[in-house]
Amino acid sequence: MINALLLFACLIGIIFNLGFSGVLLQPDWSLALLLAALLAHRGNWLWVALATGIHDLILYWSIFISLPWILLTPIIITWSDAQIGPSLLQRFFSMLLVTTSLFFAGWSFVSCLLTLLLCLVFWHLITRLYVQPA
Repeated sequence: MINALLLFACLIGIIFNLGFSGVLLQPDWSLALLLAALLAHRGNWLWVALATGIHDLILYWSIFISLPWILLTPIIITWSDAQIGPSLLQRFFSMLLVTTSLFFAGWSFVSCLLTLLLCLVFWHLITRLYVQPA
């Protein structure tokens, strides 16, 4: 149920990006949401990767903008968790890495920063959905 809701919200984010692309300085709504879902729970990597591929095809006509970095994120997090233990530092690094890919795709620094900040908010909200009460 959570995944279906997040996918619907990503579709709305893609519509926002396409609808207001020349008018407003805005973040990449759907990438922030997809990245936050991946950071909140590593097990979401499959549907996040598929949705990121669709996101890249719709917005950039190529799957090589954010998808390779999204696919590397669970590998980096798993490897670094095994090496130095689980912490937020690995997730912040991965979030910065994926968001930086937007900068090289032609997004402005401010839009990349807005995407990063929006991802933090979404990450917090999605993590609260996955938390099991003690």
